[in-house]
Amino acid sequence: MQAKKEELIAFLDDNVLSPAENHPHATETIKRKARTTRMRLNNIETPEKVEEFFWNAMASDNGIDSYTKIKEIGGIAFEDVRMEFKKLCGRR
Repeated sequence: MQAKKEELIAFLDDNVLSPAENHPHATETIKRKARTTRMRLNNIETPEKVEEFFWNAMASDNGIDSYTKIKEIGGIAFEDVRMEFKKLCGRR
């Protein structure tokens, strides 16, 4: 793993969570989901677990619902930053 836990979380916060939460058309549900995801990420102890959370989140029912809601307002979701996140993790 190349990146530190804090770098991975900052990347997701800067590129997905904060933009979704602060989007002019963000619903209370989107804002709540962004805050909850941020809280969960901050409770993770290792960069490997952050990476695992990222990939698992996209496949979960909750993650799919988040993706749908964020895309409805024209926001950026985890799926949109997959390649950059993967590189940050040192994966090809």
